[in-house]
Amino acid sequence: MKIEIADAYLPYKAFIETIPQRMVRGEGDVLYQERNEVRRMEHDGQVFIVKRFKRVNIVQQVVYTFFRPTKAARAFRFAAEFRKRGIVTPHEMAYIEQKEHGLFTTGYFISEEVTGHESHLALREVKEYDPRLADAVAQQVVFMHSKGVLHGDLNLSNFLYEQQADGSFSFTMIDVNRSHFTDGWPTDEQCLRNMVRMTHRRDLYEDLVRRYAQKRGWDIEATTKNALRLLDQFENRKLKW
Repeated sequence: MKIEIADAYLPYKAFIETIPQRMVRGEGDVLYQERNEVRRMEHDGQVFIVKRFKRVNIVQQVVYTFFRPTKAARAFRFAAEFRKRGIVTPHEMAYIEQKEHGLFTTGYFISEEVTGHESHLALREVKEYDPRLADAVAQQVVFMHSKGVLHGDLNLSNFLYEQQADGSFSFTMIDVNRSHFTDGWPTDEQCLRNMVRMTHRRDLYEDLVRRYAQKRGWDIEATTKNALRLLDQFENRKLKW
């Protein structure tokens, strides 16, 4: 078992080492349980948000053992890179990689707890959404792209928001392990392709694209047409990443 712990959390090393066994025993509160599992645990006054990634298949075991960093390792490293570039994301605490017969099988990413509301509940799941929140989401995407960050799963559920007293919105980005980074702005094509995962609700998607294009100074109609073409390709699983 490989464990890497951020310096600030080394005092919790003994507890962190036991997290896989605690997950097996079902300890902690379940926050999410589908392909991956997320649990909230507490120890000595500290909260730990633990994400256990789905056990990988035999081909992936070879790939992640010898050729590519695991999702857990990338989540740990990318969280630090997001903050370095000025984007808020839960502070990484540790990651764990379990192996069997010398091959990687299961990864765990441990981070601090954050608060916030999932943007998709306030935008996608309501009939009439707040245009101010939609505009703030578009601005957040522009900001990330300006920092050379292409979030690997730019789904609205990965935008946690808080509304401030003055009515403005702040965001915490989660689930960053599939992200990509560039020096300076990504290409225009990369930026639009990055947005196809935001939502399949067409009116909302078009609105977000239009707001994004306006903030970038792009031709709004041409950008929207191109973005819808990319969304069609993605929904038909023809888009290549």
